[in-house]
Amino acid sequence: MDIEQQDDNWMPLESNPQVMNEQAIKFGINIDVAQFHDLLGFEDWAFEMIPQPIYGVVFNFPIKENTDQFVQQEADLIQEKGQHVSPNLFYMKQLAKNACGTIAMVHVALNVDPAIIQEGSYLAEFRKSVQGKTPQQIGEAFKQAKELKQVHKEAVEQGESACCDEVDRHFVAFVLKEGDIYELDGCKKFPINHGKSTPETFLADVSKVIQKFFERDPNEVSFSTVVLAKALQE
Repeated sequence: MDIEQQDDNWMPLESNPQVMNEQAIKFGINIDVAQFHDLLGFEDWAFEMIPQPIYGVVFNFPIKENTDQFVQQEADLIQEKGQHVSPNLFYMKQLAKNACGTIAMVHVALNVDPAIIQEGSYLAEFRKSVQGKTPQQIGEAFKQAKELKQVHKEAVEQGESACCDEVDRHFVAFVLKEGDIYELDGCKKFPINHGKSTPETFLADVSKVIQKFFERDPNEVSFSTVVLAKALQE
């Protein structure tokens, strides 16, 4: 999972809905509308625990020896056969080391209903500032955004796991855009279109894509999935 610029280490984020919701508030996500929830399984009972509507999925997985090989094979196949990518999809490259968790959150937040982003917030202003730019340019702007990095740093410090410079885990996002499921990984060459879905079946359909990660590493159990969905009403 190469990153073009590794001179700026943002430190790894923990896959923890509580931490991510605190970070979301500071970024400008209206958590009265949308919150991050743990997905406890990939069966119907687990899907039913997540309130609708579902805005996106953040998936955390271990990087193994076969990861880069699979990524290259996937890219080669897509470049050979082609794929549809919506021109309205928000996608950015990852140029800051260990920023993948926050980038996954931003990928989800900026591809859904704009109403979940509060006007004048960090995310709202970032979205305006990068409108019309390339994924590379957006990634560079993100890397240089001091306010976003500070919020990320505070979220890292809230996590329960010990911080370290080198990690062997990675975050990606899944969103539903104009009827297609997209995997958004800033370390890949481009977004990955995983096929058709609907708002009602999105979570179940994404779970089938995630199952392929499991199949590549059948002896691995340290995966985690967090869903941005409707806020639970207290």
